[in-house]
Amino acid sequence: MSESKGIAYSQGRYMPVDEATIPLLDPAFTKSDVVFDVVSAWDGAFFKLEDHLARFRRSCEYIRVKPPCSEDEMRRIMAECAVRSGFDNCCVYFLCTRGRYAGGAATGDPRESENEFIAYAVPYYWIVPNDRPNAGAHLWVAETIRRAPNEAINQRVKNFNRMDLTRAHFEALDNGADAPVLLSLDGYITEGPGFNVWILKDGKVLTPGENLLEGITRQSVFELCADAGLQAEAADLTKADLQDADEVFVSSTGGGVMAVTLINDKPIGNGAPGITTSKLSDNYWKKRSEGWDSTPFSDILEPEIPQAAGAD
Repeated sequence: MSESKGIAYSQGRYMPVDEATIPLLDPAFTKSDVVFDVVSAWDGAFFKLEDHLARFRRSCEYIRVKPPCSEDEMRRIMAECAVRSGFDNCCVYFLCTRGRYAGGAATGDPRESENEFIAYAVPYYWIVPNDRPNAGAHLWVAETIRRAPNEAINQRVKNFNRMDLTRAHFEALDNGADAPVLLSLDGYITEGPGFNVWILKDGKVLTPGENLLEGITRQSVFELCADAGLQAEAADLTKADLQDADEVFVSSTGGGVMAVTLINDKPIGNGAPGITTSKLSDNYWKKRSEGWDSTPFSDILEPEIPQAAGAD
């Protein structure tokens, strides 16, 4: 049997993730009318599951969709996807789509759509490369595109409106970088695709506070800084602030705390992952291994659920 790519739940049943589909006329596909969230699991336990569900609930309320299942059912579906995939370490995506318009029409009244809940588990991943532990990531502050403002697309709502991020990603790759960071219309650092940005300067840890998704791992970093006795706060940051920082790192569900050593080809500090960054990363994984805010799959599912049952 080939290695599992993951298991999805869609339209009431489980299936291999590469067989899952969204109806062509669902506005999630035609209009990006969908919200989602992603929770990570390590050693068979979700991390900060309730925080992710709370953010998902707020996102659903904002775009006026209502998942056709309870939160208890969502928890079970998500755990089932992970267990059926055979993954102890994974990321589980969960979405609520607008759903097809009444009568299956190509357009219509969004208030009359039948909202759909979808979930799928994939192997755990790092949002920036983790195969160069002594090198750190190379980020590129995009010059050709800015982050859409909250007045247009509320970035606190986790959504698939990603044209700005995608264009910036191309720019970063074309310049030999791993991932982009976008500026706001006012010229301040916002975020990258799937991660928040941090700097250490003169002993203080700073991160942007506006025009971005308030990441669950971002909040975890504030907790880690408090544990370490570090002053951490949100602040307006510029490209120059990143390039002149003592250390730079990013935080994400995919990877935790990850060092950055280049910004637009300029080395940060001595060009190696910073001591404070490394300590925060080590403590992140240490606390996770100790059960930090974890919810084991077994606490959600019945004990007799097989560990790799596969698709229905």
